[in-house]
Amino acid sequence: MTLLMTTQLRDTAFATLFQGLYDPAFVVDAEGGSFIAANEAAARLLGYTMDDLATLSPSDIHPHEVPRLRAFLGEVMTHGRWRADDLSCRCRDGSYVPAEARATALQLDGQDCVLIQIRDLRPEILAEVGRSVRKLAHDLRNALTTSQLLADRLAGSDDAAVRKNANVIARSLDRALVMCQDTVNAGRSDSETVDRERFLLDDVIEEVAATMVMPSGLGTQIAFEPAEAVPLDADFDQVYRIFVNLLRNASEAGADLVRVDGRREEGCAVLMVEDNGPGLPAFIRDNLNREKPDLSSGSSGLGLMICCELAMRHGGEMKVARSDSTGTRFRITIPDAS
Repeated sequence: MTLLMTTQLRDTAFATLFQGLYDPAFVVDAEGGSFIAANEAAARLLGYTMDDLATLSPSDIHPHEVPRLRAFLGEVMTHGRWRADDLSCRCRDGSYVPAEARATALQLDGQDCVLIQIRDLRPEILAEVGRSVRKLAHDLRNALTTSQLLADRLAGSDDAAVRKNANVIARSLDRALVMCQDTVNAGRSDSETVDRERFLLDDVIEEVAATMVMPSGLGTQIAFEPAEAVPLDADFDQVYRIFVNLLRNASEAGADLVRVDGRREEGCAVLMVEDNGPGLPAFIRDNLNREKPDLSSGSSGLGLMICCELAMRHGGEMKVARSDSTGTRFRITIPDAS
């Protein structure tokens, strides 16, 4: 079925116009509150088939705001037309689409109806979030620049330990500044550039340990005893971010030990990271192990989504090799440049 519509309306000029609308649209029985018609754009937006929509009513896609929906329909019938941007539609997968609804009262075959066109507000909301994040990143970059100048002063200290720590601080600030700049540049063609170089796994783990591991055995510790040197052809800072996120994720979950190992396979570095935490929630584990993980899964597992995205930028992947009550083991592949 290409168009949900009563038999009386299906062959009319209105039906042709209605089906040709670009935006999702519904015709609702003003008195009974049931769907009379829905176009294919509406089905695509909500993730239903046309046959599915034929069995639903507006309250099925607005179950969380039925009184508001009824008030909206009442305003349409009172004023002849009405607009609201405080409604949201529930999709078949359970997600909600914030929407602007524009409606007009009309009569079809003597029946009072409401024609509703829906505009998906998600692109505008995401654009506004993006603008806010870029402004924040810009201001944060300025603050980090000041900190970087202070770190440079410490690097000139006569104390060797102070100089060493100052260098670690300076490199961490450099990475933070780069991430801020990447955020400001988000959406540009070069915003996901991979700056490859040759380095050893030992080098990046040493840097992670210097910035993340507390002295005297406090906090989460790293165990790293590779059988052989493992060279990588990758973006050093992005690989560093993978390990930092995995270590932080393990620490926040209660792990006190993270084991790191690596080896070379054909044209590829294979990295194994294992913690002794309580294991991952099933939905995060299953998402990471999908062929194409959903990288927009919200705040839950955000650090792991970042790790997955960074590996994918290199043409590789990060998968969960094991996760249970004794801990989680990740397998990360970083292919060499082709």
